[in-house]
Amino acid sequence: MRTRSISIAALLVAAAGLTACQAPAGSLDGCMPLLQPGDATSQVSVETGSGAPTAEFEIPLVGEGDQAQVQGGEGERAGNGDTVDADYVVYSGKTGDLISSSYGDPSQPSAAANPLRLSVGGDSVLAQAIGCAAPGSQVVLTTTIAELFGPNAASAEMDIAPADTAVVVLGVSDVRPGRAEGNAKPGVQGMPAIALAENGQPGVTFPGSPAPAELTVMQSIEGTGEPVAEGDTVLLHYTGIIWETEEVFDSSWEKGSPTEMTIDDASLIPGFVDAVVGQPIGSQVVVSIPQELGYSDPTTRPASIGEGQHLLFVIDILDRVEPAAP
Repeated sequence: MRTRSISIAALLVAAAGLTACQAPAGSLDGCMPLLQPGDATSQVSVETGSGAPTAEFEIPLVGEGDQAQVQGGEGERAGNGDTVDADYVVYSGKTGDLISSSYGDPSQPSAAANPLRLSVGGDSVLAQAIGCAAPGSQVVLTTTIAELFGPNAASAEMDIAPADTAVVVLGVSDVRPGRAEGNAKPGVQGMPAIALAENGQPGVTFPGSPAPAELTVMQSIEGTGEPVAEGDTVLLHYTGIIWETEEVFDSSWEKGSPTEMTIDDASLIPGFVDAVVGQPIGSQVVVSIPQELGYSDPTTRPASIGEGQHLLFVIDILDRVEPAAP
């Protein structure tokens, strides 16, 4: 097969809002997939080795709707809201050409891989496809070029059009909780009340009183993992709100997936570091941060945060991870 390349960096953004509406297939170890296999996925044979998987199929392959088939894997399967790390290869169903890959170029050992981090049940077809995957799973997805790269995606050089079938193989490396999982803790007087959506995203009800004058940390869910140490790199979901206006100024939930953070004062505001250090993995913490422990320097303060305003963060501490490669 000939190998070409087009960018997949905007894959999730381009696919936002394009969700599949098919009925779930039979369960996998008690987990119900969000997309079902079909005639198209059954025609794809996947070979795995030490590098990127390869997909073989008769061309042209024409799919009908979005189809996904989870193959193999061991351990707990990914449910709604869980976080899945996966590499990918994308082929043209029309020509069999390799369009894009996150595995890097094997002929250039220094070429960095670019895996995906997906939240199961998110808006993209990829986030639908990885439901019920487990570490070590290969997920075969057949969809359209438009679903992956946007409605206007086309390449005369590669002979692809938006309506053409795309064949995707996702190699799942890890599955992590997408929300804090532990024991609920009582609230603290003067701090907001937290209510959770089905996927774990927090809703915040403020008490109607001024923010605490001092840094105030409330553990709303107590995790059972090892405590976070300063300098650790952890996977977090967070929502940042200005206490005085009750406006969200930053949120990983709105971005669609958790984010990695190194917990130190060199990269984060001091109040955020103080809230996370010492907390067990799996915890959710709520912290009110006065400006002297937040964005105290007006030259680096986000424009949406005014002088003297307090910040409130709701932080789900999901896992400890290896730092991302530079």
